[in-house]
Amino acid sequence: MAAAHATSGTDRTPGGNDGGGWRAFLRLTIPSLCWEFLRRNPAYRLHFDDLKHGGALETRWGLSAPADPDLSAEAARVVWRADAAPGLVVPLERRSFGAARALPAVNGAPVYGADGRHLRLASGLQLQFRGDAAPDGPLMIVLSYDEDFNLRVRALDALRRATQTNAPPRSRFNTEQRARLARSLFALDGSLRAQSYRDIAAGLFGGENLDSDAFKTSSLRDVTIRLVRRGRSLMAGGYLKLLRAGF
Repeated sequence: MAAAHATSGTDRTPGGNDGGGWRAFLRLTIPSLCWEFLRRNPAYRLHFDDLKHGGALETRWGLSAPADPDLSAEAARVVWRADAAPGLVVPLERRSFGAARALPAVNGAPVYGADGRHLRLASGLQLQFRGDAAPDGPLMIVLSYDEDFNLRVRALDALRRATQTNAPPRSRFNTEQRARLARSLFALDGSLRAQSYRDIAAGLFGGENLDSDAFKTSSLRDVTIRLVRRGRSLMAGGYLKLLRAGF
């Protein structure tokens, strides 16, 4: 039943990419890509359905609040826990002195999660308000000096840049690496729809030279199989490692 959700569509169902093939996924931020892999996970979809009848959100997903898997990251207002995404979440606490500084433009109202209130920037960067901290009050940024300190500094730098420009944060992935992630997501969709490796390869690389007999021993078949396996691995929890470092 859960796998049936993984059909074509734009926002309401995973698997859609506006008809642009795998390249349509290239425009997604890393946090949005992580959500795309998670929302295809049959176990998460079942868990989300169970939450409608009560119960608590499981920590294994990395989410701070439940998010509807039938929606994109923007529409679902996905927020990740600070401990799961130290390279993405900037923790803020109330400061009892000084003047307030204007925050960058945010997307929508705060989302109340398990570890505080979160505001999302268009880039996917999150501002986490702890305790009685408020967006319009004097704030201080609290960075734990731990093994993730460098990742936290990256998130802080993304916030600094957001106050200066509307340009998205610079990704740590190069063009080839982002293309591999996009292809893995596309291949995963084909696999969830029970498509053959040949049909998935045709969507990825074009079907002109994919003769049925030749494809069985083609290197493109091996590449396609690896992309499907990579997509399934990311869906099954590998996205958390991707998410941890942020953009």
